[in-house]
Amino acid sequence: MLFALSCRIPVPEMPIVTDATTSELHGRPWFPALAPLVERDDLLIPLRTPISMPTGRIINDVPGVFMRFPRWTGDAFADDFGKKAAGMVELGGEHLFAELAVLRLLEKEGWAGRWVNTVGGKGEVWKYLTEWTDVPRQEQRNRVLEDPEPRQLLARVAQMNRPARYAGCWDTFAWRGDDFVFFGCRKTGPKPAQLPANQEDWLRSALYVGDERLTLRSFCAVQWDYR
Repeated sequence: MLFALSCRIPVPEMPIVTDATTSELHGRPWFPALAPLVERDDLLIPLRTPISMPTGRIINDVPGVFMRFPRWTGDAFADDFGKKAAGMVELGGEHLFAELAVLRLLEKEGWAGRWVNTVGGKGEVWKYLTEWTDVPRQEQRNRVLEDPEPRQLLARVAQMNRPARYAGCWDTFAWRGDDFVFFGCRKTGPKPAQLPANQEDWLRSALYVGDERLTLRSFCAVQWDYR
């Protein structure tokens, strides 16, 4: 006699990874630098397309913070990329874009970095910036990466990120010792706002490089507004 057995063989599920908890953020080496201006540290920014890691891990979102910056009350920059509303941050009496304000906060804690500006770069870096003065963009000073470690790490991600290369690189790139971090800055409210598609591609490429210094802990979406 034959017996028909109806059974379901369990199929192991891919683990869905979300490691962007508040406690995790507080433990990240860059967090104390930004903390004084952070209003929310619990943002989870959902990805359009989850990232499947070679280990089987699936990443569905990226951690984020919401910050409030003091507003600059003087004149706008002579050249502000046509984004006057986003170029009126003030820190310590200095007129800044948010990307540089994040950098200034990090510098106070011993980090070095650049605003990796790719506007009009067609896949390449237009300029590496540490300041923005009140002159036309063509006259802004390009501060190339002289330290080989961050320069090579950035180049490896761009190599992986073909054909876009540097397009989509997160705005502020900073390093201190063996720690490297990317911040994507966006003026918006405190609710999670989706990343631009090319920034998702950059994130995916960075994680696929396979360097232990580049993990999800190396990325933070900075949503911000004025006080």
